Amino acid sequence: MRIGKSALVLGSLQQQKRLEVIANNIANASTAAYKRDDSHFSDFVFQTTYTNFGPGAIKSTENPLDVAIQGDGYLRVQSEEGEVYTRAGNLRLNGENTLVTQEGWPVLGKGGPIQVKDSRIRIDPSGQIFDYDDNEENLVDTLDVVTFRKDTALMKVRNGYVKPVDSGQEATPLENVDVQQGALEGANFNVVEEMTRMVDTMRAFEAYQKASQTQSELDSQLISKLGNM
Repeated sequence: MRIGKSALVLGSLQQQKRLEVIANNIANASTAAYKRDDSHFSDFVFQTTYTNFGPGAIKSTENPLDVAIQGDGYLRVQSEEGEVYTRAGNLRLNGENTLVTQEGWPVLGKGGPIQVKDSRIRIDPSGQIFDYDDNEENLVDTLDVVTFRKDTALMKVRNGYVKPVDSGQEATPLENVDVQQGALEGANFNVVEEMTRMVDTMRAFEAYQKASQTQSELDSQLISKLGNM
């Protein structure tokens, strides 16, 4: 009896943890280049959360500071905690006209942080960035798009950025870069499918809860009968 009840409680906790992961996915459905998380349980107790790093659909925004990477590759970013990587190309200019992420972290070019004269920039498919001086186009720098070896395990860090699990595995420059200006990569999952998963998980959670409640009621009835003997 006790073993069965323990299994029901642990089953409820398992579904609750899965709900938290799914809810976080749905909350980030509109986050540029968000990568879907999922959870795996090796048993009732031990949970592993893993990330699907597959690409999302690319949509046009017509914002010259938005960039999407077609195929493989990541933008190099200098964060407060060291170098991190992202496919979220919703960039902006800070007060010094340096190209930065939404967090204000510099996006790195081949020559380091990228500084332009104003927001009138052009980014070609190879990642070259041009700005204008007296209507004359000038090459400023080239986005340093990088990749990792196929066997490199990546993990999410703050705000959805990624870096290698093993700090010894370094990024390398990507050949045949294909950058699309005025576009953004979306989240790599279907919201309707994720909501369906949430409903199914909630039903499983409720079933465990109901079974646990029934088990408790049966225990109470048995104790009551034994007390009246």
